[in-house]
Amino acid sequence: MDQAILQALEGIRNQFLDIVFAAWTMLGEEIFITAIIAVVFFCINKSLGEKMLVTILSASAFCTGLKSAIRRTRPYAAGVVDKVDVDTPFVSTNDLDIDMSCPSGHSCASASFFGNLALTFRRPGVIVFSIIAVLGVMFSRLYLGVHYPTDVLSGFAIGVLFAIIWQTVYAGFYKKRLWVFFAFALLTLPFLFIARTMTESMFKISAITLAAAIGLLIEEKFFCFADANKWWKRILRLAIAIIAAAVPFLLLYRFLPDGNWSTFAQYFAAIFFALTVTPLLIVKLRL
Repeated sequence: MDQAILQALEGIRNQFLDIVFAAWTMLGEEIFITAIIAVVFFCINKSLGEKMLVTILSASAFCTGLKSAIRRTRPYAAGVVDKVDVDTPFVSTNDLDIDMSCPSGHSCASASFFGNLALTFRRPGVIVFSIIAVLGVMFSRLYLGVHYPTDVLSGFAIGVLFAIIWQTVYAGFYKKRLWVFFAFALLTLPFLFIARTMTESMFKISAITLAAAIGLLIEEKFFCFADANKWWKRILRLAIAIIAAAVPFLLLYRFLPDGNWSTFAQYFAAIFFALTVTPLLIVKLRL
């Protein structure tokens, strides 16, 4: 059934649909979602941004752990269908790990992100938009030939599950929410010492999740900045966050040798400094 669906979709491909679904799949790109969360967290609504961040990172970490353990070959690499070649600064099908097909990370990320929105606001318009966005991302992964239907369904299930879990935690255990997230982040570390799950993707998501958990705890304990009320403050906050993340990342990238632990250090430093230096400067400079 998996193969038959993909081959049927391959038969309807055309240049217009290639462009449409290459663009739609961007809604599941973690870097795109992370950028949105950064804007929300630092510039618009810190509480909402925090919940978005916690939800998508925990879902993505769980998904990546499964990917690394299952190691399912992608359909185009298995000769089931040809993939649609997309290579832009925002979306690419040329740099994918060929044995990391299941579950679908894009489906998981979009389901956790938009599921969080739907559960938070619970308005018909938001719910309908979220459903359409997620289904579009799932379909785009099939259309592009980079996932099987079971991949996107499992990714969707994980994303929705974590959206529900964190909605429950924030509603009933708000004061302990960040410690729960920190405990979850610690659970990603053993995967870095198991031969089958020692993938670059696992090192990245573990570093990001752990740094975010520690950074959020420090921010709440020592800084606890308020939401900005002027547009120029929002712009400055975002600029500071970008610089705070980019500087340590680029320095470590320049001086550390290649390797998974260097990758871990780079991503950990970027997220940690973004979530600690930025709030510090926001408070000190009264931004």
